[in-house]
Amino acid sequence: MFGTWRRSSYERLGTNDDDGGESGKPARQHQHWASSTVHVLLLAIQSTAIAFLVLYIALSSTPNNSDAVCGAQLSPYSPYIDTNVLQYTTFTEENHLMQPSPYRGQPTPDIEMAWKELWRLPRIQFPESKLSALNKTNVDLYTHAAPQYGGGVLAILNVFHELHCLNMIRQYTYRDSYDYSDVTAFRAPEEIVRGHIDHCIETLRKQLMCTSDVTPMIFIKDASRPTGMKPDFNLQRKCRNYHQIQQWALRNRAEPEENYELEH
Repeated sequence: MFGTWRRSSYERLGTNDDDGGESGKPARQHQHWASSTVHVLLLAIQSTAIAFLVLYIALSSTPNNSDAVCGAQLSPYSPYIDTNVLQYTTFTEENHLMQPSPYRGQPTPDIEMAWKELWRLPRIQFPESKLSALNKTNVDLYTHAAPQYGGGVLAILNVFHELHCLNMIRQYTYRDSYDYSDVTAFRAPEEIVRGHIDHCIETLRKQLMCTSDVTPMIFIKDASRPTGMKPDFNLQRKCRNYHQIQQWALRNRAEPEENYELEH
């Protein structure tokens, strides 16, 4: 009984000769598929590597590209930012209440010169084709640069105007104790002088609110204070490189040096 069951349950396996070589086809098909897959993967890796290389070269050829992109996001159109030279510096400033500075204190000729060198910089030529980026349209309304400076309209980087305004306010607070007879703005009638100062205060108010510095100012324990604490004015800063901005303006001036003056 059991012998019969064994004989009927087993069959002879085929050989390569029996199936005429058909069993080799799946293996060859698998090898072909694997080879094609490897080629596709290698091509994809190669293409990706080339794309990254092109991107790296493009970014490397533009210095401070990320700074320029950031600057463009935080400012209307400016030829300074458009040239991709914008740089930022990071530092901790020393700014306690009585911190010495070449720009503070009772006026002296040296302090006056330091302030003049800070803001008294040239106008630049601004391309007429970019006026619309500043929401300006009437080209004939604006003063044009001389042909030897490249044409376009005359402009000044606003930071120089703002520092001029801050300097005017500083001088106004000291004008009873220092001779400012050489300052043209103070020769005007008093109501005009006062209007000039108010204009400057308003300009700086708007600028401070526009940029809205959100750097945290930390408080230090101080038992001598009624509140038991005092502000730490020594802030960590990340700022545009102002010296570089000055140098750029000098390189791109559109007027002779004797004209470096602002009027309101």
